[in-house]
Amino acid sequence: MKMRSISTLLVKGIVLVSFIYAGSVSPMISMRFADVLDNEIPTPSTVLGLQVQVGDGVFAGIDSDAGDSRLFVKLGYGTFGMGTNADGEPQFTIGGSYNVMSNFGVNLDYVINQLTDDNASPGTPYADQLRVSLSVNF
Repeated sequence: MKMRSISTLLVKGIVLVSFIYAGSVSPMISMRFADVLDNEIPTPSTVLGLQVQVGDGVFAGIDSDAGDSRLFVKLGYGTFGMGTNADGEPQFTIGGSYNVMSNFGVNLDYVINQLTDDNASPGTPYADQLRVSLSVNF
């Protein structure tokens, strides 16, 4: 066998084992209100994502709207995430989540958009912000 076919077989095997080992995979849809501390009522954006149970009370997933996308890890009530904004700049989230019902939850995230002080004055689109999401898991 050639080295390329062995490596391809190995990668396919790893992907197959990871899907078999993963817990429940559930799609989710959210309504996200960005920058709730601004003086105006924010316009909600629709967020689509996938969430995978990787342990007892531990979830990992990905979600995205028209501009922001992130990978996140949810441990009990805490949520940690990293991703990019609409301009491709890195942003990090830390927050909490609360399940109101079995498939309906409320998330509160503090978004760290800028790691430096360049163009990040309050009120600009890429300043640090607090956002609220209402999400439904299927």
